[in-house]
Amino acid sequence: MKERIILIVLMCTVVFSQSVVADEVWDSNFGRVIYETDIGPTAIWSYRSEHYVGLINLAGLAGIYSNRGTYEGYWVQNKSEKRCTTVRPTQNGETSHYWGRFHITFIDRDFPSRWEAKWSYCNDEMQSKLWKASPIVAGKAVYE
Repeated sequence: MKERIILIVLMCTVVFSQSVVADEVWDSNFGRVIYETDIGPTAIWSYRSEHYVGLINLAGLAGIYSNRGTYEGYWVQNKSEKRCTTVRPTQNGETSHYWGRFHITFIDRDFPSRWEAKWSYCNDEMQSKLWKASPIVAGKAVYE
């Protein structure tokens, strides 16, 4: 009986942890993006592609799960095509000279939502190529 209870608890943990992660994961033209955590009013996302690993910090998004609109923030990683003269915090008290502005707009009113973002290197002008993402629901990306 004890083994059966432990098995049920483990199965529920796996099912619930996967569903939470699946709710906030996107496939994007710059790789997989994951909503990692909230620190105060700031949402912290991670992203990974073949060439880049980094974080996105979005002020004011923490705890907002419906009617998401437009948010400002920045991306930061350990290496990039351009080195900035100033630094931004990464994680664990570290900083990096490789960062840029990030301006995101959620496209759909309902959750989960697609989004598009303008981004820059450092405080330079925004790049012409948009960062676009579609949510992954039940293991599959949801497209238009």
